[in-house]
Amino acid sequence: MDDEGECKMTLEREVLVLQYSSGLRVLGNQHSNWTLIRYKSLEAAALYLDSTEAPIGIIDCSGVDKPDAKLECWLNSYQGVSWIAVLSKCQLSQKEWQLFVVTHCYDYHTTPISEDKLFITIGRAYGMTNLKSNLNLLFQRGEIIGKHNAFKNVLQYLHQHSGGGITLSGEKGTGRRLLAESWANFKGLHFLELSAGCIDFNDYQSRFEFILNKYSNDEVCLFISDVEHSSLDVQHQLCDLFSVKEQTFNRCEFVFCSRFNFDDLGTAGVFSPCFLMLLKNNWLSIPPLRDRGQDKLVLAEYYLHKLCREKEKRILGFSSDAEQAIAKYDWPGNVTELIERIAVGISSCEESYLRAELIGLKEKLTPEEHANLSLRKAREEAEALAIKRVLNLVSGRPGRAAELLCISRASLHRLIARYGIRR
Repeated sequence: MDDEGECKMTLEREVLVLQYSSGLRVLGNQHSNWTLIRYKSLEAAALYLDSTEAPIGIIDCSGVDKPDAKLECWLNSYQGVSWIAVLSKCQLSQKEWQLFVVTHCYDYHTTPISEDKLFITIGRAYGMTNLKSNLNLLFQRGEIIGKHNAFKNVLQYLHQHSGGGITLSGEKGTGRRLLAESWANFKGLHFLELSAGCIDFNDYQSRFEFILNKYSNDEVCLFISDVEHSSLDVQHQLCDLFSVKEQTFNRCEFVFCSRFNFDDLGTAGVFSPCFLMLLKNNWLSIPPLRDRGQDKLVLAEYYLHKLCREKEKRILGFSSDAEQAIAKYDWPGNVTELIERIAVGISSCEESYLRAELIGLKEKLTPEEHANLSLRKAREEAEALAIKRVLNLVSGRPGRAAELLCISRASLHRLIARYGIRR
């Protein structure tokens, strides 16, 4: 590829423009090197961010009186995006807007906009995200992380959900509670948790009465865990409460949590007919970590850097043997086990990279692996693994992947074909 082709490849960049204000239309389209993705609603913008790795976002707040709590809650879920706020000079003089910018934004611009200056800021923000990406630090969009198709489908369904009880099914440690709480925060609901199996019917009644009295005027999310252990009396009470919730609460959403598979519900024999119908209404199956492909490494990198910050330790990443072990391991304890193993490894690590042995995943080489110890084979395996990881991070976009890998797009396509990598 010639120099001109390389230049075009490196300038394939996307900027999300969130038109939160109803007035100003930020940016024209004369900058051909940038693709401007415009949205007015938070829900639509969330769907876009969950399906892409766009690192830059512009928030036009110039026509808004004061910072909106729903917007701030939404921004907390997408901290990995470098947000650039657009405000009026009058807004910027107010402390509440100053706090908004400092808390949520990479930078700001005041109206009237100088597009040349704005694009200089965008360029700097883009360069900073590239540095973070090179250090595997670009996973700061809350803890709901994953690019596996089945997991993305769950997120998309939740974003689009408009009412009715939701059932989150999955193995222990797949993050059902975290997903429910993040969804409640995104919707601006007060999150309340009740265990259906740990308390008896009378105690359950008293807790319901307490909730009805305290939160009747609030918007709430009732997270009901362990539904498979609930008694028939509790199930009937849940059905009754669900049927009258519109009259009881200002706004209430139910999220049920179960370990059953959908196909096993009919033969389980532990649910009443009315409760079984309620559970089936909006059923979402969260895939186990072993089935989520490169999400294993993405999540591992995220929690490594997160826990290192909390423990004030400086570890640059995983060693190659740790990455291979993480990718091969079945993770019976799912994300919970992943976090626990990484936490244990960090506490005893005194090196720059966390080795497989320290996270309890040191494996003996099989005879087949002994036969593949040539440098050429090792390079090929490392090359294929790097390409798979980058393609996963950028949702399969070859231009962005080639840019991160520092190779031409033609070279990337050749290597994809050589190693039989599926996108």
